Amino acid sequence: MPESPRAAPPPLDPDATVLRPAAPPPLTDTQATERLSRPVFDDDATLIRPAKPNQPLPPLPAQPQLPLALPPGYRLHEYRIDALLGQGGFGITYLATDVNLNAKVAIKEYLPAQFAQRAQDSTVRPRATAWLPTLLEGLEQFLVEARTLATFRHPNIVRVARFFEANRTAYMVLDYERGQTLHQWWREAGKAPRSRLLPGRGHSERAPLEEAELLLLLAPLLDGLDLVHRSGVLHRDIKPDNLCVREEDGSLVLLDFGAARPARGMEVPDAPQVLTPGYAPIEQYSGLSQGPWTDLYALAATLYWMVTGKRPLEAPLRQAKPDAHQSAEQLGAERWSREFLRAIDWGLQLKPEDRPQSVAAFRQALFAAHSGSLGLQEALAAGTAAPAARAGWQGPRRWSPAAWPFAWKMGAALVLAALLPMSLSGLYNYRQSVAALAAAEQRSLEQLASATAGRLAQLLQDSRRVAAFLAEDAEVQALLEAPPLEQPPDARALLLRRLASLVATNPDLHLITLMDGKGEALVSTAPEVVGGNYGFRDYYRQAMAGQAATTSIIIGAVAGRAGAYLAQPVRSRAGPVVGAVVLRLRAETIGSLVDAARTPSREPFLVDGDGVLIHHRDLALRFRSLAPLSAEQQAAIKADQRFRRDRVADLAMPDLARALVGARREGHASYTSTVSKTEEVAGFAPVEGHDWVVGVTETHDSFEAPLRRVFHQVLLGLAAVGLLSVLVALAFARSIVRPIRRLTEAAEALKRGDYDAAQVRVTRSDEIGLLGRTFNVMIDVLRQRERERVLRNSERR
Repeated sequence: MPESPRAAPPPLDPDATVLRPAAPPPLTDTQATERLSRPVFDDDATLIRPAKPNQPLPPLPAQPQLPLALPPGYRLHEYRIDALLGQGGFGITYLATDVNLNAKVAIKEYLPAQFAQRAQDSTVRPRATAWLPTLLEGLEQFLVEARTLATFRHPNIVRVARFFEANRTAYMVLDYERGQTLHQWWREAGKAPRSRLLPGRGHSERAPLEEAELLLLLAPLLDGLDLVHRSGVLHRDIKPDNLCVREEDGSLVLLDFGAARPARGMEVPDAPQVLTPGYAPIEQYSGLSQGPWTDLYALAATLYWMVTGKRPLEAPLRQAKPDAHQSAEQLGAERWSREFLRAIDWGLQLKPEDRPQSVAAFRQALFAAHSGSLGLQEALAAGTAAPAARAGWQGPRRWSPAAWPFAWKMGAALVLAALLPMSLSGLYNYRQSVAALAAAEQRSLEQLASATAGRLAQLLQDSRRVAAFLAEDAEVQALLEAPPLEQPPDARALLLRRLASLVATNPDLHLITLMDGKGEALVSTAPEVVGGNYGFRDYYRQAMAGQAATTSIIIGAVAGRAGAYLAQPVRSRAGPVVGAVVLRLRAETIGSLVDAARTPSREPFLVDGDGVLIHHRDLALRFRSLAPLSAEQQAAIKADQRFRRDRVADLAMPDLARALVGARREGHASYTSTVSKTEEVAGFAPVEGHDWVVGVTETHDSFEAPLRRVFHQVLLGLAAVGLLSVLVALAFARSIVRPIRRLTEAAEALKRGDYDAAQVRVTRSDEIGLLGRTFNVMIDVLRQRERERVLRNSERR
């Protein structure tokens, strides 16, 4: 049976980044010569290889290969894939649409084709298990790139809008830059379109760029790269394919920070090395220390490719065969200046210490042949012509901001800059503080209600244990099981003394009663109860049915005192229920536990399963329901007279009732109180083992009052800061206006040709002083140039 064919990986993009071992063995001269004899591709090849140099290639899966790119129309959160923009060594870039904003974006997906493949469910999987560590490390590197780019804000550095993980990989949403890669733009028909950044040039002209024009395009890119380096980050993969030429204005944008790393502290001996052959310096092959000089080598290699039409040889080959490399000065001397070519060769030095160590040094070398093209005299001429253009101006308009004194405008700007952020920040912090305090207060109310509910549950549990203990007592069972005529004459007296002693030692108990099978109270610590029949009570019927019962707080039919009843069935030795042990808990005990949560601003209360207030500090509110009761509930209350009234009035607070009645867990609710006529918040918690719910209320005003006092203090502080800022701003503005006035007077003297009067007296050492010194140097240079011009004219005569 023939072996099933293995799916081949997609062909490698020759412009992909290489992932090499951290420290490959050095090449011998023979190996280097053999490699030099192979053809060298004229591209920016990017490949990915494992970290271990001798790791065998794992077997590829046998199933058919699925397309790597996501299809058009695929949705990633709020983004819709529209088209494929490109595919490199690290992943795939799509053109997409933000369906919420209807805006075009570029989405970069981490999917190294050499290690990963697309599954049928669109997720990204390793081609083999052995590739999983490399794939995961690349994913982490991809996220590092996203976080790195998100910190940069520069027009020549691609901006990351957001990044997220999906399909077992990661995605980066970038600003969509319309244009071409520098590789495409420079090679197009052997000529490059003019950039709109170049003065006096149309975009449609077709002619090679001159050196000065190329440097004009390169200058802002160098500023962006300098920002990256000053942020402590290296790009590590600069090449023509990672530079975009904007369609809008022809400016250069640095893309693809996939190999980015902090400039220090990230050298890992066993980590795979990311590089592009020809553009990567020797330290990226050997694992030596990397720094700004690493990126400058790659930038110099890019300029070398632009100047010569080919990329430099790989750094290890150059190290093995130094004579094989041709310098830019040799190959580009016919078109480019010697200073510019020497700067490129300086950046391509093999040893890091022999290269420029900063962007500033490299920029100075590149612009060495064009340092005099500053256009200073042209700017002075334009400034001289400006007053003539305003000859018809009749004077400043008093209320026009343009006519205000500079000190006033600067003072107003400084005050506004100081007070506006403080005001907005104060308002935002105040609102956040109110929200945070409200959340904390709500949680505090919940915890207070929960603690109170816990104490009530413990009281009920302890009382149930007492009732259960009495129900198991042999004497109690004998008394209730024997007919009245057969009971010993002193049995009830002895048992009554025991029950009275138990009540006397337990302050929570009001009475204990033993009821027989007919509901008659045979023995009770309350003499007025003995002989009465309580068979109509729900708790007695529930006990005779064999279940323990606990009532709400009800008012006794005989003594008229409020309390909660607990009934425990008493069984004979044979098993049937022969009576009940009934305990009545004092309502005062229950109320004291609830009232323990009261503070000057917080009011606790207790409701039963029907939503009736069975305890509140205000006696007028007791035995009133939070919301109207149903007809059935009202009829039951009237029938058993638990509250000694025929009807229960309501407080008309349905929002609070919905939150509390039947609650199974602690929580909070906001509502409008019909009692205090204010907005309140209530924390609540159910009592375990009962249908009671403990509530603790507090008005919104009570916990916002401290913040209002703080807010008033902040307003007073802002007023004081504003007054102080006005004074400081005016003083600061005057310190700047005076030197500017002196510079203006010197400039007027320069326009008149009075070089002696154009000198500025400098007494400061700050930036204003530096500006004055720079102005004086410019005056000296112009004076010298004027003398040279006069001398040349004299020699011609």
